[in-house]
Amino acid sequence: MTQSGKGCSLRLSLAGSFATAGALALGIASCFTNSAFAQSLITPDTNLGTENSQVIENYLKNPAEALTGGATRGNNLFHSFQEFNVKEGRSAIFLSPNNIQNILVRVTGSNHSEILGKLETSVGSNANLFLINPNGIIFGQKATLQVGGSFVASTASSIKFSDRTVFSATTPQSPLLTVSVPLGLQFEKIGKDINLQGTLEVPTGKTLALVGGNVTLDGGNISLERNNLLATNGQIALGGLFGTGTIGLNLGNNNPPLSFPNDVALADVSFINQARIDVSGEGGGYIQLQGKRIALNDASQVFADTLGSQNGRGISIQAEQLTLQNGSQVKASVRENATGDGGSVVVRATDSVQVSGEIPKGKLKAGNPSALFAETYSGGSAGSLTVETGRLIVENGANLAASARKGKGRGGNLEVTASEVVKLSGFSAFNRPNGLFAQTEDRGNAGSLTIVTPTLIVRDGSVVAAGTTVNSSGNGGSLTIKASDMELSGKAPNGFPSGLYVRSRGSGNAGSLSLTTRQLIVDEAQVTVSAEGASANAGNLKITAYEIHLDRGGQLLATTKSGNGGDITLELRNLLLLRNRSQISTTAGTDASGGGNGGNITINTPNGFIVAVPDEDSDISANAYKGNGGNIQIDAFRVFGTQPRKINNRFTSDITASSERGVNGTIEINTPDIELRPELINLPTQPVEPKLAQVCQAIARRKQNSFTVTGRGGLPPSPTETLNADAVLADWITPDIRETSSSVTVGKNLTNSTPTSIVEATGWAINAKGEVVLTANAPTVTFHDSWQKSTNCSMARSPS
Repeated sequence: MTQSGKGCSLRLSLAGSFATAGALALGIASCFTNSAFAQSLITPDTNLGTENSQVIENYLKNPAEALTGGATRGNNLFHSFQEFNVKEGRSAIFLSPNNIQNILVRVTGSNHSEILGKLETSVGSNANLFLINPNGIIFGQKATLQVGGSFVASTASSIKFSDRTVFSATTPQSPLLTVSVPLGLQFEKIGKDINLQGTLEVPTGKTLALVGGNVTLDGGNISLERNNLLATNGQIALGGLFGTGTIGLNLGNNNPPLSFPNDVALADVSFINQARIDVSGEGGGYIQLQGKRIALNDASQVFADTLGSQNGRGISIQAEQLTLQNGSQVKASVRENATGDGGSVVVRATDSVQVSGEIPKGKLKAGNPSALFAETYSGGSAGSLTVETGRLIVENGANLAASARKGKGRGGNLEVTASEVVKLSGFSAFNRPNGLFAQTEDRGNAGSLTIVTPTLIVRDGSVVAAGTTVNSSGNGGSLTIKASDMELSGKAPNGFPSGLYVRSRGSGNAGSLSLTTRQLIVDEAQVTVSAEGASANAGNLKITAYEIHLDRGGQLLATTKSGNGGDITLELRNLLLLRNRSQISTTAGTDASGGGNGGNITINTPNGFIVAVPDEDSDISANAYKGNGGNIQIDAFRVFGTQPRKINNRFTSDITASSERGVNGTIEINTPDIELRPELINLPTQPVEPKLAQVCQAIARRKQNSFTVTGRGGLPPSPTETLNADAVLADWITPDIRETSSSVTVGKNLTNSTPTSIVEATGWAINAKGEVVLTANAPTVTFHDSWQKSTNCSMARSPS
């Protein structure tokens, strides 16, 4: 129960503590309250001696408890309680002199605290309020705040000060009070949980922090938008700690509110049932989330929007795993009519980031995707969106976007670094693309999009896009990807292909696309830098790879509707394979109005192969409608299955650089002649008497034979020519013993291993698995046993 009968004894102390007559009158009036109506369980302990905390029940005949007394040291006021609980519908008001800057409250008992009503500070007070209970804190659905400064609730064991003094809830010893500034929250054991269902709000520009074990925010599935935590233009920090350590505190607005040691064990931070936190304001505040697993479920939201002329500060998330599901969003935007720049969103998750799904049909705001957003809807530029993780998974309609939605503000840059994989898959139930975006929808230019990862997988109609949308006038941004392996495959149920899109659909020009990879697979998918606007130009596409496989209509495009086609440059080391209606195109002018020139195609693989199946209609084209056709330059070791033609033939694989009404482009294909080893081509030009000998080695372990040709007949002048009808066949000759002895003598200086030689491929075939196999011989050759009997060397013995 609450302490009663203490109100009258406070009269003189209050008169000495408060400077105003009004404050004194409030203290005297409390003597006449009836403690029988008190319901909150607030019990001071005796650890502060003569400065113990005191409780005035039913303060001013209101359903409230006034908390007075305590120990004052400079600008700090200390309170200590055995139990601290506030019942629903009631308030706990901390009364303090005007000079107090920090009110520090500890709970020393063994029970958690339940805050079901309101926590307040004195009217006119700007004091920060700290509440620590190592046994846990629960904020009920109707819990609220009315404080003049910042608010920090924690399940820490103690509060540490800048002079190393500690205000401890687990070892409440005296003397323990200080005039210095609170510096950190000290955890001497595993922190207990903090649960919040209500709405906690601090004044504009102030900080609101919850630091404990597992921290859970529950929105209660309330259909109307309601904030669990609100700090207009201020700071909100949530931290989960699962071990011992000290969490640094900074209640100003220039640094993150919480500072975690590198080696501390973290707990989880969870948002459920439409939980929401918001620091939006004139300039947009700052949000810090830090824990082991941070999960936003059930359309929960984290907002840090810029509403005025000041620049936003953004959102920082650090975890092992970050999960956003069912339409949950993290967003830092520039709202309409704002002129300040937006804050940035920075996510660092050592293990994984998973952004999945959307709000399902039948729910409020159905179709809203799970997302990480850094956007602008006005004249201010959007902030950047940065994701650093092991695995990034974006699926089933989810988005990562740094875009310019409205106005002339520039879109943000989207940067993704994943040490293992970036995987985009699944599709939206609302026919909306799933993927990564850095684009513009209005007058502002789009930002850039960069991905660095060992493996990039884009499936099921998912996209990576840096471009412009319909009716926009801004220019598209660039897309840069560095990945060891890239797989782009499949389509969405509505037929939209997966792919990498750097395209302009408005009047602005498209940006450029650069890929660096070991292997690029494009299966039913696209890589495009096209321009679909009336006068827009396509950007350039450059790919540096070991090999590229295009299959089932896979496309590399730099096409335009009416502007100039972009250029495609492929720097390959090994293989370019085109199968089943695949296409590489820089075509300009897709209709009668198109007057642009076709772009150029350069394929440089001097030691590699270009392989197509002749009747699969896989084309390389640099065509135009009214303008000039582009130029095609190919440098390859061999080109199989396709050849230059004047126009495309839908029954064959073609290389074309034509123009329907303009000047055709040029096609230049450079392939070197077969270069055989000198010892095979340095043959005599005049026939001489032939002599064919097979020499058996006297020492079998050397296993070295020789093939000696002298004289006339039996071989053509060049290995690439057929046998001459005039060739004569010489009889077998008796082995020359002297030659054999000489050969053995020379062989003594040789190594035992037989050197191998590299045979260059001169043909190709498709094996039983459907794979393309490069061969050193024509694949149709049938081998037969020789009609001659070879010399039997099996009886040769080393000399005794």
